[in-house]
Amino acid sequence: MQRPTPNRRKSSRYSLIAHLMCPDKTSRPFNRRRLLAGLASSAALAGTSACVGTNVASGRDSFTGFQTIQDDIAEGRRNHPKILQSFGGAYDHPGLAGYVQSIGLGLAKQTEYQQYPYHFTILNTQIVNAFALPGGYIYITRGLLALASSEAELAGVLSHELAHVTARHGAERRTAQQAAQLALLLGAVGLRAAGLPSDLMQVGQTIALAAVQGYSREHEFEADTLGIRYMSRAGYNADAMASFLGSLREHSKVEARILGLPPGKVDEFNIMSTHPRTVERVRQAQRLASKARATGRWAADAYLNKIDSMMFGDDPEQGVVRGRKFTHPVLRFEFEAPDGFHLRNAPARIQGQHPSGARMIFDMAPAKGAGTAMGFLRQVWAAKARLRDLENLTIDGLDAATGWIEGRGPSGTVNIRALAIRRDSRNFYRFMFVSPAEQAQKWAKPFRRSGQSFHHISAATAAAVRAKRLLVVTARADDTIAGLARTLPYGRFNEDWFRVLNDLAPNQAIKAKQRLKVVAE
Repeated sequence: MQRPTPNRRKSSRYSLIAHLMCPDKTSRPFNRRRLLAGLASSAALAGTSACVGTNVASGRDSFTGFQTIQDDIAEGRRNHPKILQSFGGAYDHPGLAGYVQSIGLGLAKQTEYQQYPYHFTILNTQIVNAFALPGGYIYITRGLLALASSEAELAGVLSHELAHVTARHGAERRTAQQAAQLALLLGAVGLRAAGLPSDLMQVGQTIALAAVQGYSREHEFEADTLGIRYMSRAGYNADAMASFLGSLREHSKVEARILGLPPGKVDEFNIMSTHPRTVERVRQAQRLASKARATGRWAADAYLNKIDSMMFGDDPEQGVVRGRKFTHPVLRFEFEAPDGFHLRNAPARIQGQHPSGARMIFDMAPAKGAGTAMGFLRQVWAAKARLRDLENLTIDGLDAATGWIEGRGPSGTVNIRALAIRRDSRNFYRFMFVSPAEQAQKWAKPFRRSGQSFHHISAATAAAVRAKRLLVVTARADDTIAGLARTLPYGRFNEDWFRVLNDLAPNQAIKAKQRLKVVAE
């Protein structure tokens, strides 16, 4: 990467941050006067030419500091194990992992950067997501694979993530974060030196963070643009990117209804958001697809054949959610959330949410020397808090303790109840129940019942817990959506989910001989 040629007559054009992050050998040392003068020009970071090179994929100047492509690769390799640990590991399905890798490598051949050792991994989680690490590490969840309906839609997702890699968005984002942090540090020095009010520093922090987040919004649109290019070159129908983004939007709306959120909440614009609204991306992708070659293949049947029999929903190895009940057949316990709660399973914790704003989290934590549940509360988990109404309990024959504290939430004062249950000499199970302070009395008994519902299960009960499977069937003339959707795990939202799963409009009926995705154990 080339460094800028020094120009003493125009040195004021270069920000102090650029000089510190990308110093040239002929730069003069900064004295206090030059330091304070340079602070005034730090806002020029976005326009500096220091450490800027033209990205061959995007065709624009890219500010990546000193991070090279080899640094990208090293970063991806270093963080790959962490991603696997955080998302339940890689999903091993006969033929499916190789299929995704094959599609991904075919798309990677269409990119401008062939230096990356591209890797494509299916993550073993029902979460609908896809993302990329620098250096060519691309991830897609089996939850997203279940939602897609064709090879072209899969190609659209993988192409979008490839674009994040080739446009080097990770390096740009990291450099922007480092620059923003440096700007805040230098800004603090300058404000103190000038004797300015501290509240100006808070404004500076907001501006700096907004600038960093702004990169992400731009990156998402750019990734769609490049993704359309790659999938079109590989022979896929570019309309598939817009069609899948539409499915993601419908999925988000159903999830919002399940959580009791208003539909408008799904597309509500937040200036600090790292991604643009899904509806905006749909419109953007449609405009891009209209300019690209939209006559390529969809390969829907080939895709459905590959995902047939794939696991759907929770992996029993990580525990399963069935309605309000969570069961872990490996650790052999279960508990039930209060009425109206929607549970979500993640490798490290179980999270529950109620439309009223009440929440709950269940996880496991090391004892760190605590000999009793009360000792764990006081000395480990809430060592820096003053829990009220501390109480010793026995739950399913196990030592337990609870207490509560008042805190601040995003929408005001909340009551937080902590419940610790001793698992063994090394670990404790933990429940944290949170409710708006004005609802504390309403939730006191339901939270207590939920915590006390924790109990161990027999080996026979544990063995009966099986994973659900996504099956591809051919509809018969007498099939109905209600009948085919009844095995989904979403209760009264089963039909809504079935429609999203199969790209069916709200009033669209199924047809005989139509291939459909259903769920069975």
